[in-house]
Amino acid sequence: MINVKYKTFNTFYHINKILHKLNSIKLLAFDVETRSIYSQDEIAEAKNLLKNPELLSPRDLILSKQVAKSSGLSFPSLIKTTHFILGLSKNESVIIVAQDYKTEMLMWNWVVNYPGKLIVHNTGFDLKICYQRTKKFPIDYEDSQLLAKTLINDSETWKARVGLKILMGSYYDPKWSLFKDYDNKNLNDKKGLEYASIDGAATFYLWELLQETCK
Repeated sequence: MINVKYKTFNTFYHINKILHKLNSIKLLAFDVETRSIYSQDEIAEAKNLLKNPELLSPRDLILSKQVAKSSGLSFPSLIKTTHFILGLSKNESVIIVAQDYKTEMLMWNWVVNYPGKLIVHNTGFDLKICYQRTKKFPIDYEDSQLLAKTLINDSETWKARVGLKILMGSYYDPKWSLFKDYDNKNLNDKKGLEYASIDGAATFYLWELLQETCK
């Protein structure tokens, strides 16, 4: 089992300092953690209101459905990016904790200007947020999920699943595949950070394995 070591950065000073160092690295894995812009209390209230939809105006009904169904997987304008994970190797990651929108935008602007290559597993999610925020894409990036899909192809869809945990779960802590606490209010929760760090490292390692397979 591969143990992943990681460092977290929370303040503007320390974030800018580590980003300056990361600019000199030619290859990084990239991932984000997201959650709804609505609090858990607001989501619970919306679900409660929907128990009696006849009492809601058409506008309030639409809004309540939007809030009730929202999550970190919603449309980019309805989510906030809380963690930016950068995999340095198969056992090392850097995690930037975005406590506010200012920090989030600092990170997205860095992402689109990073001079090296970013490896992203499922660009359709991460880079959709990136484009919604900045109207740009990174300078150079590859999608490890897409490459894996071209190699693991089968007419039976279930035989060609290429989720990161499906492909890499056997290399890392089994608890990684079971983690589901995405809405913990504490953005520096140790278990959440450990989970995030594996995302970055596993993406990096998957890319290395894919390159070996392609050779």
